[in-house]
Amino acid sequence: MDTALPIPLLPQWGEWEGIEASVRLRREGQRLHVRFMVRERELRRMVTAHNDAVWKDSCVEAFLQREGRDEYVNVECSASGRMLVARGPGRADRTFFSPSYIDTIPLGVTILENSNLQSRWRADLVLDLVGLGLSEEGERMEDVRLRGNFYKCGDELAVPHYLAAGEIMTSAPDFHRPEYFIPLTFVE
Repeated sequence: MDTALPIPLLPQWGEWEGIEASVRLRREGQRLHVRFMVRERELRRMVTAHNDAVWKDSCVEAFLQREGRDEYVNVECSASGRMLVARGPGRADRTFFSPSYIDTIPLGVTILENSNLQSRWRADLVLDLVGLGLSEEGERMEDVRLRGNFYKCGDELAVPHYLAAGEIMTSAPDFHRPEYFIPLTFVE
């Protein structure tokens, strides 16, 4: 992952002092390695079950869509190590992946610092593009074009915040906006 350049996640819908996040991407065959690095004032890790309200915790998110398809996949990770994974064409029409499938997604959360001044943490995950329905078994990855966006949020932190890799032009926080997804390129 160290060879992939970090993509900064920038504040959306306001400015938040002391909150920084970035993401690094590397594709290895039909697997996408994702590393989020986060610095924030508060670390919230309350979610205890997959497909629960992870966005209320210290949370990072990867939204991915294959070009030419309506459906997209959202993979949302709490600093607690729990994930929400779903697919569908929009916010209201999501089909959740089973907790047993989510358990097969490699996720490592590392707390680097947690003090009264700040928290720093990292989330490393490996996404199987076939299992998520973004590519077909044996398909040449050169033929697969992905779009997406990457986020950092914390809806129930003392200071709620919303950061994104690609700008979202809405008046209120809304990550479920595929029209603002950006083309993705990867280090292999």
